[in-house]
Amino acid sequence: MKRMTSILLGLLLATDLCHAEFSASGGINNAPYAFTPAAATGLEKVYVFNGFQNARLTFSDDQPADWTWYTYIQDPAEAEAVPVNQVEVSATSTSVSGIQAGRGYFVKSSAGNAYYVYVVAWIPVGYTGITFPDEGDPCSAATLRVSATGTDMYYYTASGLRRTLERQHTLTWNTKEWDATAKRYTVKEMTSTFTNVANNWSVEAPLTNTRFTVTGDQFSQFFGANESLESDVYPAKAVKTSAEATVQVRTSENETGESTGALSGSAPMEVEFDSYPSDAVTLIEWFIYKPGDETAGIYTHYTDEMITYTFKESGTYTVKLIVSNATCKDSATFNPVISVSKLDCPNFFTPRSTPGENDEFRVAYTSIVSFKGVIVNRWGNVLFEWTDPAKGWNGTFKGKPVSPGVYFYIIDAVGSDGIVYKKRGDINLLE
Repeated sequence: MKRMTSILLGLLLATDLCHAEFSASGGINNAPYAFTPAAATGLEKVYVFNGFQNARLTFSDDQPADWTWYTYIQDPAEAEAVPVNQVEVSATSTSVSGIQAGRGYFVKSSAGNAYYVYVVAWIPVGYTGITFPDEGDPCSAATLRVSATGTDMYYYTASGLRRTLERQHTLTWNTKEWDATAKRYTVKEMTSTFTNVANNWSVEAPLTNTRFTVTGDQFSQFFGANESLESDVYPAKAVKTSAEATVQVRTSENETGESTGALSGSAPMEVEFDSYPSDAVTLIEWFIYKPGDETAGIYTHYTDEMITYTFKESGTYTVKLIVSNATCKDSATFNPVISVSKLDCPNFFTPRSTPGENDEFRVAYTSIVSFKGVIVNRWGNVLFEWTDPAKGWNGTFKGKPVSPGVYFYIIDAVGSDGIVYKKRGDINLLE
């Protein structure tokens, strides 16, 4: 059984090694363009010739004399034998000369096996124009129409069905893309391939003024006769924006709910909003509002590329950026969240005995937008005043340490949520 399997495998390999194949030569540069169509066509190859000087088809096989050449225009059933004076047989191949465009050729063995190819004459594309039909949405796509004088090249399958050779046209143009590192839009060359000039072509709308260049086709390039055409300038209509928000971070140790770079934190929270519009933008608008306010027409409005806004009231905000021109627009949205307020006062501090720890009388706070504090002694003398809740009293008066003991604070403040704080109490200054 193993021996039989080995013999069958050897026969299969031998058959594969002796598999017959076509080749072609002649025309300009002595080489046609060879195209392998789908297996369903029944064709081994389609050859596109640029001229037919010395044009020749060759079929290689280990028994070339067993094959006869035939030619047809459309239906292989109506094929005629190629005249013997056009056929040449060698030890390893059989070839036919004097071949013509628009014809199929096949070889047939005495056993009835047949292999087919088709011969096509190259027709230049002949680009004549690129126009921009007023179709579709220019904010998302650019529509082009390419015109050309070249007609279709076609062939017939082994079953007599007509097929058109697809031309591959390459379209190049410029757009812009966002460079997050450089924080700007930079030029990017785009390329796309299309197969039919009879149809409109559509590409993603460019973000900069550009010219479109069509180059083709694969046959022209193969024959060293590259064809190309450049359009007039296409004015960019589409717009894009990239935007970012940067919170001005505070470093006070006694503020909780503090802004840390994310769009949430303690009031007053100052945020810088930056827009980076693409080339075609003519109007930049910022809208700042709370839920429900926009429908009532209540919002803050700016028209600068960069704005700085201080959020003083607690709640969730919407900051919407809209960039536009007469045709298109784009937008970006941020949602800052401002904390509700809180204010607590300690009852002792140790300005001298534990350096670096609890050295000052400081309030613990969140979202305090107005503040005034006073420290007095038991006789009502003012020892210290401050209006920034991030600061505190270090236990001195006129630069000299005061005695340990009980002192009193009077604090009036307002929170981001409108809460009014009136804090009165004593503070123990410990050694």
